[in-house]
Order: sequence, then C-alpha cells, then structure tokens
Amino acid sequence: MACATMAALLLLAGTAQAEDGGAEAAIAAALAAPDRPERQRAADAERKPAAILAMFKLAPGQRVLDVVAGQGYYTRLLAGPVGPKGRVFAHSTEGLIAVDKLQPEWDRLLASHPNVELLIGVPGLVKLPERLDRVLFHLTFHDLWWESEAYRIPRMNPSGFLQELKAAMVPGGLLLVVDHAASPGAEPRAETMARHRIDPAVVKAEMAKAGFTLEAESGLLANPADDRTKLVYDPAIRGKTDRFTLLFRSD
Repeated sequence: MACATMAALLLLAGTAQAEDGGAEAAIAAALAAPDRPERQRAADAERKPAAILAMFKLAPGQRVLDVVAGQGYYTRLLAGPVGPKGRVFAHSTEGLIAVDKLQPEWDRLLASHPNVELLIGVPGLVKLPERLDRVLFHLTFHDLWWESEAYRIPRMNPSGFLQELKAAMVPGGLLLVVDHAASPGAEPRAETMARHRIDPAVVKAEMAKAGFTLEAESGLLANPADDRTKLVYDPAIRGKTDRFTLLFRSD
C-alpha cells in the first residue's frame, strides 16, 4: 500500500512538472519511482530511456499505446508524464502473460498506476483504443512477423495492423520504434523467427505503406560491434545489440 501511495504521489508530481513544461523532469521522476523493479532499473544504462522518451514529446493528457509491453518497463515510464488525465494502454497477449508468468507483475503495476490499462489480444485481432496520441514499439516491431505455437501467437498481418494503428491515431500523432538491427536485406519473417531482428529499411517501408512519415532517426543505441548473425538472446550480445530508433508521424 505504501508503494502504491508513493507511486500515486509521484504520478501527480510528474504531471505538475510536465504541465509546467518539464516533460524531462516528469520522465526523471518516473525513472526514480521507488516501486520500479530492480531488474528494470538495471536495464536503464543500456536502454537510455530518458533520451529515448525525450524524442516522444510526452505531455499530460495524452493517450499512449505500448505495443507488446513485456514486463511493463516503458509502461511505467510513460504513466508519469501523461498524468492522471492521460491513459497508457499496455498491450500484451494471453500467451505471453501465461508462459512468461507475468500476471503478478502486471497486477502490481496496475494497482500502483491507475492511469494504466492492460489491453489483451494478438495484434490484428485486438480492438485498439481510439484517439491515440503516441504509440511505442520497444524491441517489438519485429514481433509482428513472429508466430509461436507455445505462446499461442498465430501468423499475423503486419501491414494490416499498421493500417489499423494509423486509423486509431490522431493527426500529428507520433509512433516510436526501437528495435534490434538485422543485416540489410534480411527477410522480416525469417529473420524474426531466427534472430528476433529486423532490417530498419523494412520498418521504414512498412510505415510509409501504412501512411506514416519518417520524422527523425537516432543512432543513440547503435553498436557497430554487434554480431548480427546472433539471436538477440545470445548471452554474448544480450543487452548489447545494435539498435535503431525511428520516429514517425501520423499525418
């Protein structure tokens, strides 16, 4: 209960800072929240979330979708800057939550962050919220080409899902993609199934086809030393993959 109360106070404090034009301070407050799991704090050094979220231009009252939100790493960080009048829709699937035993973690997150809603369903089959201001794919854009019997993930239609996202977003909304880089020319489905990577050129092409405009790109998380022939979960490179960051606008 104490953690939930403290998280609520930090949520309000972060909102006040953001309303004063201090989105950077609101993000810092979210990063410093005492209820963040230690394993998520440990990932901050390699993920550089403050710099990544600065590209996203977060503000109070926004509606944000975190696609395939995993253990809620970015969900927690998004909840503070958008404040109690905003909404973060954390997306996952029944299979991912069940197989990875994530329900207790989500129960704790939802209890301490009243502006977060868990959205369950496979991309393309799940009903998307309306009037989305921001959409985030953090290391998950490639998963639109993933399929798994164990995780109950059927073959999906990436282009169709991206068109649904475009229709759900407000004009001028932003979509941010951070993902593991594949070798140029890699076929997305084969690459995803083998290594969980994707060629940034594929992302740009798919986003353009869905009607998005490339707004900015960053090499903040680039690592030229990454061996792109390895699976991203290989102990030799896990947490040190070459990652690209692309920001798109919904016109």
